[in-house]
Amino acid sequence: MIFNTKLFKERVGLMKRLLILILFVLFCSSSVFGGEFEDTLKSAEQGNVFAQNDLGVLYYEGKGVSQDYKKAVYWFTKSADQGDDLAQFNLGFMYRNGEGVPQDYKQAVYWYKKSSAQGNVSAQSDLGSMYDTGKGVTQDTKKAVYWYTKAAKQGYALAQFNLGFMYTQDKGVLQDYKKAVYWYTKSAKQGYSEAQYALGLMYGNGKGVTQDYKKAVYWYTKSAEQGYSEAQDILFSMYFNGEGVTQDYKQAVYWLKKSADQGDDLAQFNLGFMYSQDKVVTQDYKQSVYWYTKSAKQGYSDAQYMLGLIYVIGKGVPQNYKLAYVWANLAASQGNKEGIDIRDTLVKKLTPQQISEAQELTSKIQYKIDNPTKSQEQQSSISKINGSGTGFIITRDGYILTCHHVIKDANQIKITVGENRYSAKLVRDDPNNDLALLKINGSFPALAFSQKRSAKMGQEVFTIGYPNPSLQGINAKFTKGTINSLTGFQDDLRLYQISVPVQPGNSGGALVDENGNILGVIVAMLSAKATFNISGSLPQNVNYAVKSTYAQAMLDTMPEIGDKLLDPSRSKAYAIDRVKKSTVMVLNYR
Repeated sequence: MIFNTKLFKERVGLMKRLLILILFVLFCSSSVFGGEFEDTLKSAEQGNVFAQNDLGVLYYEGKGVSQDYKKAVYWFTKSADQGDDLAQFNLGFMYRNGEGVPQDYKQAVYWYKKSSAQGNVSAQSDLGSMYDTGKGVTQDTKKAVYWYTKAAKQGYALAQFNLGFMYTQDKGVLQDYKKAVYWYTKSAKQGYSEAQYALGLMYGNGKGVTQDYKKAVYWYTKSAEQGYSEAQDILFSMYFNGEGVTQDYKQAVYWLKKSADQGDDLAQFNLGFMYSQDKVVTQDYKQSVYWYTKSAKQGYSDAQYMLGLIYVIGKGVPQNYKLAYVWANLAASQGNKEGIDIRDTLVKKLTPQQISEAQELTSKIQYKIDNPTKSQEQQSSISKINGSGTGFIITRDGYILTCHHVIKDANQIKITVGENRYSAKLVRDDPNNDLALLKINGSFPALAFSQKRSAKMGQEVFTIGYPNPSLQGINAKFTKGTINSLTGFQDDLRLYQISVPVQPGNSGGALVDENGNILGVIVAMLSAKATFNISGSLPQNVNYAVKSTYAQAMLDTMPEIGDKLLDPSRSKAYAIDRVKKSTVMVLNYR
């Protein structure tokens, strides 16, 4: 986050700063910046410390002038050397993210310390994070707590949450649930969803406060309303059991469906159970079967057992002992005792021929669970999805990078990995750089970032992706080319121009070197129609990728991911195969 000193010169409190920043963003158009640039430049050249920082902001944002991170760094440095705390923070930010300068955590810490010493709340919070993760300094959780505390006492919500977390985990400070609650509360009241959920947990478990389910529900609801899935899941349980609220199955179903619609197999099972009960608003056995089946087809054993029981009883479906045997057999194969009992009972009711047929059907369903089909069901899904793109796995536990525009406005995000499909959660979104970070659960092969800060002009590169799947098919496609320019459209410093042929659907794929290491993220191709209208000629294979440093900067805000990133490969052997195994199709459902 880059701050403008003109707007913050008064520095009379965090909330006032945020309000002014919001107004600044809303009302300053590019034409206004165009007029402002000349005045700011003149003042900066005359040595005005605030104008120098402002000029850095204009270059950083590309307002009234072409975006230029190097010039932004130049003017931030001018201002920072004169002691302006906002410029010092901005300069630390640039070094931390490697924007306009090579990434240098030590330099980032240096400038954060300068700014923090003057009371800059953002610098103090970031400095706490650097000590917490050991980036640019020897890891020191006590110093992390010290700086989190400095920022938290100034009302910075993220620092308040982090400080609360440190108190719960006995990190850098003695475990103290009361103090954790104190800081979680401070952050939660500012609307920070993770703090709201954490505070709900504290009240629910009676840690640091008297156990109070009503207050737990209050904070879970605040968090759930912002889309925090863990809070939605626990609200279902609270309403179902009447903990902290009057027992209300309608509300339980409401929150449960939020989770089930995203493909959570446990939520689907619980929703099936809710529809089977007469306590639900409208008992609906067909809906119960529908959700049990959804869960069972994902391999959830209790759902498989319940489906077996339903086919024995014949509620919501015609009674069918053979199908009952199939689902009970699937549950039994996972050691489900109830499934084993039903299967063994049904053996006496079926002929040897029926048992043989049921066992064959069991094998087919199990195969589909292990290897989701790409036949009629998937073709139907493709025709109903809002859009599709490509992504690539960067950690073995399922973190995925793709483009923001690939998942924009999605109600659900699905990921296809080989023969399997997963529901994904949006973890981080960076619309300014057209990047998004997703998460799926499981264990997967992953790609590594190149250790080099920049590619070279003329360097050979390739990508693997899923262009136009409804036309070209759902198998991954390989294309290769070279780095044509180290800047993108209108010399955008964030982008590479590449000759790698790409089509709609390639967006979000990894641009990799010959060893299969990540250099960038495929984002766009130059519009033939627009180019022809402007120049009278058609572009010849002009495409763009966001540089990997911007993706890494986003990941730097999540230290828990940094330790999971792989070291780059030094071998060209099997590079294409390795990249293919880590490349996924991203489906946007609206």
